[in-house]
Amino acid sequence: MEVEEAATERCSSGGDADRLSALLDSLLHAVMSFLKARQAVQTCVLSARWRHLWRSVPCLDVDHDEFRTAVASAPSNHPATVHDYSDSDIDSYDDSEDDNDDSNDNSEREWEDFEDFAENLMHRCNVAQLDSLRLRVSRGRVPSFADRQAGWWLRRAMKYCTPDPPRQREGLSSSSWRLKRLYLCNVALENRFAKHVSSVCLSLEDLELEDCACGIHSITSRSLKNLVLKNCRWRYLSEIASPKLKSLVISGGSNTDDCVLVFVAPAIAHLCLDVSLRFARRISVNQNPSLPRI
Repeated sequence: MEVEEAATERCSSGGDADRLSALLDSLLHAVMSFLKARQAVQTCVLSARWRHLWRSVPCLDVDHDEFRTAVASAPSNHPATVHDYSDSDIDSYDDSEDDNDDSNDNSEREWEDFEDFAENLMHRCNVAQLDSLRLRVSRGRVPSFADRQAGWWLRRAMKYCTPDPPRQREGLSSSSWRLKRLYLCNVALENRFAKHVSSVCLSLEDLELEDCACGIHSITSRSLKNLVLKNCRWRYLSEIASPKLKSLVISGGSNTDDCVLVFVAPAIAHLCLDVSLRFARRISVNQNPSLPRI
């Protein structure tokens, strides 16, 4: 069953006029942007007017914790928990989580619900047309493949999502995304992600990565203004470059200690490096630029 078909219409023909539904789509989208993704989808039960509004919301906040707090108390026929479930690789859980106690059962169900919801959501929402995307996967009580699965969702969005053609009138190419803000937590990222940020996310201004496993060698962008990297595990991060970058924060995490980390950020106003001495052999600022050519 599709996400929006998980609920039935609940509006009656009588009663007071629905003044909220009478608002413009742009105003309703602004309100829905303050909701978590699961809550935004649940608005489809309000009336026929709301049934598909969540599909074009400009901001998505996909948070695993939404399912952690609600799964134990939600009935099996609750609109937010009835999905067209696909098989999950539960056998990939760590051996230490093979107990059949209630806590482990809840953890498995939490991940199954979140996995199916996120896959359906990424399939039905065009990420390329979002202004803001937050994808957060908790590190505890999840299968060992959770970060790789989240990375797959993102790779699929990069491959199949297409931007809105009118973007050409804004001076951007027909292949560029609208995305301005991106937050990822506990997501496995590869070099293709960095290349996508550089070549397609031409409006991206704020990027925050937290607890991510990153096989990325360089982060380059012509639009990035704020970059936050918290407790990420880097394979060989050697360059961060953006002519508009004003704030850069690297807190914790690990990197290959024999690399030279180069920052190319002529507009930098705030630089915070809270890392160990083994994070890089040497750090240099505003040398050897290698920004992508457009």
